[in-house]
Amino acid sequence: MNNSSLKYLGVSILLFLASRPQASAQQDFQINLSNLIFYEANMNYEFLSFDGNATLGAFGGYVYGFPGNNEDQQYYYVGPELRFYPFPNRGADGFFLGLYSRYKNGYKTQTITESGYTSGGDRLNENTELKVDYEKLAFGFNLGMKWVTRSNVILSFNTGLGRIAYYDYHTPTFQSSIENLVDPITYEVYTDDNTIDSKYWDFRIGFNIGYRFGTSKIKTTD
Repeated sequence: MNNSSLKYLGVSILLFLASRPQASAQQDFQINLSNLIFYEANMNYEFLSFDGNATLGAFGGYVYGFPGNNEDQQYYYVGPELRFYPFPNRGADGFFLGLYSRYKNGYKTQTITESGYTSGGDRLNENTELKVDYEKLAFGFNLGMKWVTRSNVILSFNTGLGRIAYYDYHTPTFQSSIENLVDPITYEVYTDDNTIDSKYWDFRIGFNIGYRFGTSKIKTTD
């Protein structure tokens, strides 16, 4: 983890700790079940404040690659999130809107395909895989619904869209294996990223289950 990663994590932790004195005893832990089918482990944590209308929390996860796909892409991510619940019944439940930031760090593979003809007319082809490390920082909004039962079990879903404000790809130097063996006029090289990867947009989605530690605030009418 480089210095920028440590700085981002440090700021997230400071924001998290700064609001702890104002938080109530209610704390929500959730696991994203839907993303397990995409081989992604994800967890969300919220602690409640502002009389149950808003929460400050953090989320994180790890994408460990698709089996049989040569693990083309693996990465982890962390970030803080602020959520607002306009009409809570049990303290921070129901419809919500949120603002978040997410830091990603991982790698993807690139396939370099070379081709060309030798002086004798033979065609040569060569594929080379490169491991490209990257890091990204995104800011976006999140919305969804959350239900809290009387036994404090949580069910929720959310979807979000963000804009990547910073990205950096560390592509290793490529050394051709056939360029000196073929006629320069016939030499061609093509790059295939192999993975769905965006330099501009950040996406979130989840169907979650969890548990609330602490007593739910049930609003009653007089």
